[in-house]
Amino acid sequence: MKNTQAQPITKVYLATSFFNDQQKARVTKALEVLETNATVGVVHQPFDFQYKDALIDHDPAGVFGTLEWQVATYNNDVNAVGNSDVCVALYDMDQEDVGIAFEFGMFVALHKPIILLPFSQKPAEDYEVNLMLARGVSTWLQPNDFDQLADFNFNHPMAQPNVPYPVI
Repeated sequence: MKNTQAQPITKVYLATSFFNDQQKARVTKALEVLETNATVGVVHQPFDFQYKDALIDHDPAGVFGTLEWQVATYNNDVNAVGNSDVCVALYDMDQEDVGIAFEFGMFVALHKPIILLPFSQKPAEDYEVNLMLARGVSTWLQPNDFDQLADFNFNHPMAQPNVPYPVI
């Protein structure tokens, strides 16, 4: 049946921090795994589409951090969120990123699902998740396990609201 067969049609927005080598390695791994998923058509990773190729450690046009770069980066991310079907978030519980929280707010406002893959180094009871984040996320995956992204049905993302950390 067409409605249950996996189709590579879903456009995924990959939300992630990109501030250290460990976070950058997660992006590479997530992209590899999502590439194998039969329901994923396109993955938009914002750091692949930087305005004038400007990154914190690579800025050929000398625009990184300027108002021009800020406005362009913001608008490019807002447009990408609007054009995506679902958010997959690689969420670093040890170095929270307010930019990802803002992206979550846009996805929630647009009634688009958020699939959150948390990364943590300590036992679950050592963390606290704000209830606004906890309840804004549609599906919580188990921490540190990329393999869940390989078989997740992004064509029909089912909610899984059980947060693997204490919610405050």
